[in-house]
Amino acid sequence: MDKLLIAGVDTVVGANLAAWLGGRYQVAGLSWESSLSIEGCEIELCRSSRDNPAAWLSNGQPDWIVFCGPGAESSWDEESSFSTRSDWQEIAATWARAAKEWNAEFTLVSSDAVFTGPWMFHRETGSCFCDTPTARLLRNIEQSVIEANPQALIVRTNAFGWSPVEHRPGLAERIVETLANGQELRLDCLRHATPILATDLADVLDEARQQKLAGIYHVGGGERINPFRFACLLADQFGLSLSGLEACDTTLGERREYGAGETSLQSRRIRKTLDVALPLIREGIARLHEQHVSGYRDRFSVETSSLMETSRAA
Repeated sequence: MDKLLIAGVDTVVGANLAAWLGGRYQVAGLSWESSLSIEGCEIELCRSSRDNPAAWLSNGQPDWIVFCGPGAESSWDEESSFSTRSDWQEIAATWARAAKEWNAEFTLVSSDAVFTGPWMFHRETGSCFCDTPTARLLRNIEQSVIEANPQALIVRTNAFGWSPVEHRPGLAERIVETLANGQELRLDCLRHATPILATDLADVLDEARQQKLAGIYHVGGGERINPFRFACLLADQFGLSLSGLEACDTTLGERREYGAGETSLQSRRIRKTLDVALPLIREGIARLHEQHVSGYRDRFSVETSSLMETSRAA
């Protein structure tokens, strides 16, 4: 069985990759900030951003590395704190370079929020970029990874799913919990994206790895949607009242902020290359609900006492 190392297993994408692909790979995870455990995944905590990737690769000798930094948190997830670190570009390039030296395949999870409006369904070659500091950071990370490892796969996406960390829920989780508690919730109806369930993304990444894809690919859901409509569909699927939900408009100036504009992705290239159909939003939400009732979420838990902290230094 091939070995998969997920750097950033405490992100929404990273955690769901680990939980979903555990039966196909021998999975190990590196957590950036949070102590947690995931069923079937050996996790260690990164004690410093300067930790040497070569030490991790020498010990585990993975066949495939997935790097989940700030791009692995949806721009719709306002609770994310990953983008505040200033050294992500250096960290990602170091991991990409180490993967090349150790002959491990390397995948960088990036974000649709590198883009903004007025264009819809941005292509890989699109240039309608968002000019916020966070969006520029994500593009710099992509460029540094390409320079360090030309065979790397860079996937731009906007993934939703269950969070492995209780104090940092994603948008879908916050919507369900807020409406279930009868609280009010105001969501934007102007920004649009093409979100995809994190476990559906995991299947696409696995297939892309099998086909040894390299370069930049967009992987979004099969339709364009705004957060308010997304919440309506979630409420319908989970049997929740819409009485506390309200649509709000944002001004043009606010929509120039990070992830607040038009970030929908044109995913035709990945669909044609892999000959796969990308899910519609209702399909992804239905699977999210199935994960809620099936016990899938029990694969994530916070257990600081059992987490092994690495003593490796740069």
